[in-house]
Amino acid sequence: MTMLDSPTFAPTTSVAAYAAAATKIYGDGDTQVTALDSVDVSFPTGEFTAIMGPSGSGKSTLMHSLAGLDRLTSGRVVIGDTDLSTLSEKDLTLLRRTKIGFVFQAFNLIPTLTAAENISLPLDLGKAKADNDWIDEVVRAVDLGERLDHKPNELSGGQQQRVAVARALASRPDVVFADEPTGNLDSQTGAAILDFMKRAVQQYRQTIVMVTHDPVAASYADRVVFLADGRIVDELRQPTTDTILAALRSSSQH
Repeated sequence: MTMLDSPTFAPTTSVAAYAAAATKIYGDGDTQVTALDSVDVSFPTGEFTAIMGPSGSGKSTLMHSLAGLDRLTSGRVVIGDTDLSTLSEKDLTLLRRTKIGFVFQAFNLIPTLTAAENISLPLDLGKAKADNDWIDEVVRAVDLGERLDHKPNELSGGQQQRVAVARALASRPDVVFADEPTGNLDSQTGAAILDFMKRAVQQYRQTIVMVTHDPVAASYADRVVFLADGRIVDELRQPTTDTILAALRSSSQH
């Protein structure tokens, strides 16, 4: 992996990830769509950031680009001290396995594996030595101790998402990306998942970046970044559901 040169845009505080002049264009000619339009954004270490915006605003494209799932047309994404644009597909896969955690709306668990095996999967794939004390702590925190030998089809939706969150945290990644993590859960279960994610940030200095359309979910974050038409149009710190709703109304008028 290539160490970072001096970038044109570099945050001054400790950051887990950032994008500089991030641009993503799909198609060409009359069908060309600019999904990201020269976005500069940083994600400080130990902070919980929510990304919001209307459908088509670029929030999913931004997350996929930050997570190395999609390559930018121009600009750069940096995770830790690694510029993703310099990596081969093989090195990018390795970075995603070792430096990045993922939580998806659809859980994305392996149905043939137990909860315990799903949680340790990133470590097994990366042939990394598990920190069993840390994994035990994560399992306790998500209250899965008695369900570890169960397979996904034997777990409720909330329990499956707890497994997914524990899996994302098991390797102590630089940053966890969560894509609508509570979208398939009832409000009480969703709140429990968000509580744990917030605790992971506060107690363990985990860095979490979450895409959501839900103002209640976003209110658990330390800050909310609002996108519209591929650009950041607003940012809110220490958000509440009410201030988020007001900002969404304002950003939709851009």
